[in-house]
Amino acid sequence: MSLINQMLKDIDKRQGASPSMPPAHHDLQGVMKPSFPLRTVLLGTGLVAALVVAGFVVINGKRVSAPAPMPVVVAPVSAPAPLASTPAPVKTTEPVKPVVVAEVATASPPVKVNSVPTPPKAMPAEVVLAAPAKSTVDISATSPKAAPSGSVSRVLTAEQRAENLYRDAVELIKQGRMAEAQGLLKRALSEYALHHASRQLLARSLVESGQTEEAKTLLLDGLTIAPQRTELYIALAHVHLSNNDLDAAIKAMESGLPVASNNAEFHAFLAALLQRKGRHEEAIEHYVIALRKVPDAANWLLGLGISLQAQKDVSSATEAYQRAIELGLTPSLMQFAQERLRQLAK
Repeated sequence: MSLINQMLKDIDKRQGASPSMPPAHHDLQGVMKPSFPLRTVLLGTGLVAALVVAGFVVINGKRVSAPAPMPVVVAPVSAPAPLASTPAPVKTTEPVKPVVVAEVATASPPVKVNSVPTPPKAMPAEVVLAAPAKSTVDISATSPKAAPSGSVSRVLTAEQRAENLYRDAVELIKQGRMAEAQGLLKRALSEYALHHASRQLLARSLVESGQTEEAKTLLLDGLTIAPQRTELYIALAHVHLSNNDLDAAIKAMESGLPVASNNAEFHAFLAALLQRKGRHEEAIEHYVIALRKVPDAANWLLGLGISLQAQKDVSSATEAYQRAIELGLTPSLMQFAQERLRQLAK
């Protein structure tokens, strides 16, 4: 029995130090510990051996007192630590009571050694996550259903539809399909009468097609709807010029003066019409208004020089021509301005 006690002590030492377990894996000791410790198995083996010896004496017919048994010390066995963490081994300071094997007269049944119950295995994480909850919520009943792809259509406004028709008409004009383009422009105006770009383009295409009267009516309708649109007055004047009606063109422009204000392009175009009519004093007035807004317009300076020269203002006309040449003109206009300077130099 001393041999058994010695083995138990050796096992205690080995289990305390755990030399077989590398230092990096001490956290696995609780997981890898067997359900029935080796110490308990050896203890049971020692008890069975003691009982066998006692039975052997009785069978030979002699009642021999068994020698004083060697006390077998059973140390408390702690249950394996939970899987979540491995606490450090706990040393007990309570004195251990020895268990003495009593004298046995007859063979006794094997003594069952109480084993430490194995704690139930923890449920794997994936099983826990997959387990259904006690109460479920039907998401489809509370959240709106997504609309199938391609079923959402954008609702266009009348102005947007007119703009799309206008762009299509521009492409048709580039292809020389004027009649089809005019049809789209008319549709654009029927969708949105204030789409002024469609009105101007349609009027120009009508003039090119020789339909000047229809173009006039179209522009006058536009001025009735939007009398503040100065570009419609300019377009109407161009329609009159296409019929060589300079007076009607000037009249159309003058009717737009109340809303023209400081519109430089409007005043420059009216000045050019007045110059062609020989109304140079009025032309100079409108050229000056335009150049105050855009002082570096070379073409307008050239026109101002022409009207100043017609008014016998040589120094002012010379200055206007020189400034136009400095800013840059087309080759034909450059030649014209230089010729006028030579005339003034004589």
